[in-house]
Amino acid sequence: PAIQYPDGFSIWGLNGVRVSQEIAETPFNELDSRLILTEQNAEVRKEIVRKIGIERVCRDLNAECVDKEGEYELLLLNLQDGRKRPYLKMTNPSIECYHVEGVHPDCDTVEKALKWRNGSSEVPLQLT
Repeated sequence: PAIQYPDGFSIWGLNGVRVSQEIAETPFNELDSRLILTEQNAEVRKEIVRKIGIERVCRDLNAECVDKEGEYELLLLNLQDGRKRPYLKMTNPSIECYHVEGVHPDCDTVEKALKWRNGSSEVPLQLT
């Protein structure tokens, strides 16, 4: 527990986010990626993905790459809500891991996703 009171009441947390005991104490390799499909709280979903790893979540949820441009990929994820949602997958150069973020449902290419994400019609330059 993140905190435990003398009467036994406990609160679990990950990275400052209150989570269930199951999420906090289950080893990452035993957590089911489908937890993110039922969790309502976005911060808790983020911590589940952080703990499990984005690569495994994408694999377990059968992410489909529909476009690729350089280091960017546009993935479609079926979150079992009746539609496939687009996510932009990119490498975070400062910590050398993948980062995935949702983009507008109309984005069907990496270029459109980047323009929507950056709020500009200009294609961003990649810094090296």
